Amino acid sequence: MRILPYLVALPLLLLTACLKDECRDTIRYQAYDPVYITAGEWRTDDFTFAPSVEVCEPTGFYVYGDYLFIVDRNAGMHIYDNRDNDSPQAVSFLPIPGGQGLAVRNDILYVNQYTDLLAFDLSDPSAPRFLHRSEDVFEATSVFAAQLGGGQFIVEYTPSTQTYEMSCEDARFGFPTFWMEDQMFVNDMLAFNQFSSPQTGGASADVVGMGGSLARFTIANGSLFTVDDYTLRTFSLSDPARPELVTSTELGWGIETIFPYKDQLYIGSTTGMHIYDVSSPRAPEHLSTFEHVLSCDPVVVQNDIAYVTMWGGSDCGSQTDQLSIIDVSDPRQPLELESVPMEQSHGLGVSGDRLYLCAGTLGIKVFELTAEGRLGKLLSTRQDFNARDVIVRGDRQELIVFGWEQAGIRQYDYTASGELTAVSALSVCPQPL
Repeated sequence: MRILPYLVALPLLLLTACLKDECRDTIRYQAYDPVYITAGEWRTDDFTFAPSVEVCEPTGFYVYGDYLFIVDRNAGMHIYDNRDNDSPQAVSFLPIPGGQGLAVRNDILYVNQYTDLLAFDLSDPSAPRFLHRSEDVFEATSVFAAQLGGGQFIVEYTPSTQTYEMSCEDARFGFPTFWMEDQMFVNDMLAFNQFSSPQTGGASADVVGMGGSLARFTIANGSLFTVDDYTLRTFSLSDPARPELVTSTELGWGIETIFPYKDQLYIGSTTGMHIYDVSSPRAPEHLSTFEHVLSCDPVVVQNDIAYVTMWGGSDCGSQTDQLSIIDVSDPRQPLELESVPMEQSHGLGVSGDRLYLCAGTLGIKVFELTAEGRLGKLLSTRQDFNARDVIVRGDRQELIVFGWEQAGIRQYDYTASGELTAVSALSVCPQPL
C-alpha cells in the first residue's frame, strides 16, 4: 500500500469582501493524500473470515432473513444475527476491501470489490464460501471504484499539510467537486464523506434481501441490477453462482439510487426519477422521467404511489427540501399528487399506511398515509439519532435506521399508532483526530 500526493479540498475558511462588481471572495482548501493499493494486492480469491471485528466506518446496510449486513468502508462486511433486534449478535466478518453495493438472492451474496463483482454462498452465514469473481464489470472511476493510472485504486485519504486558496474569479469556484490534472477537490465535508460511499437495496419474487432507499444494487425478475453515476447494468443470474454482465444502459449523469417495483425499476437521480420496464431484463425499456429541480433523490414505491425526497445543499445542487408523492399507476405518465416542504429529508421507507422519513439531526419521523397514499399527519418523532436511511421490516414492526457518519445504526420497534421504541444500537469505533 502506498501514499500518492493528491489534493482533496475541504473548506477551512470563507472570506467575503466584495466591493461593487469586483470579486474578492476566496476559499481555502485543506489537502488530503490518497492511500492506494494495486489490483494485484486486492484481487485475491483467498478470503480469511473472522468471527467478528469492530465496526469502524459503516457506509451501507442490508437485511436478508434474520441477518443484518453492514458494509465497513474499505474493510469488508459484518454479518449479524438479528432475529432478536434487542440484541444483535456478531456472526462473521467478510474481508472485502472495496466492497460497497450488495444484494442477496436465494442464499447467494453479490457484492462488488472495486471494479469486480463477487459471489458468495451464504448457506452458513458464519462462514461464507467464495464462489466466483467477475473481473472489471464496473467502471474504473465511479462510485464503486477510484482508479488511478497503472491499476492503482484509492482506498482512503490522509490529511496533508498543503492548502489551496481559490479566487471567486475561478470558473470552478463553488463547484461541489472538480478535477484538476490528477487532483480532486471537494468543497464541503459532507461531499468528501460521501465520496465512494456505498449503497444497497433490492427486492424480487425470489427469496431476496432488502436494502434502504439509497440502494445501488437490487434484484428483480431473476437478475441483478446495479447503478453507478450514469449506467444501469444488468447481470444474468441464470447460473446463480456465476453472474454474467449482459447489458449496460446509459442513463445520463447524476444517478444515485435504484428501487424495484413490479416489473419496473425506479431510478433516482439529481435531476429526476427515471422509470424503466425490466420485464425483459436483458432489454430495459425507458418508460418515463419525472423531472425535478437539481437535488438528491431517493425513491420508494408502494401501491402505485412513489415517494421521493429531494434535498439540496452544496453537494446536491440546490436548497430544495421536500417530499413529492407521485401517482405511477401509468408508469409512462407519472403524475405528482402533492409536494410537501420538509426539513433535512433524506432516506425513507414505507409500509402499509405509514411513511418513515429520515431527517438527519432531526431524527426519524413517522407519518400517516391516507387511503389514497397521500401524506397525513405526523404521528411521532424520535430526535435521538442522526438518521440517514431506513429499512422497514413491516412483517416484524421493526425499523433499522442507518446514521450519518459516526452515528452508527439504531433499531426501533414500532406500534400500530406509529410510536417508536429504541431497542438496540450498534456503535462504531472512535475515529482518530
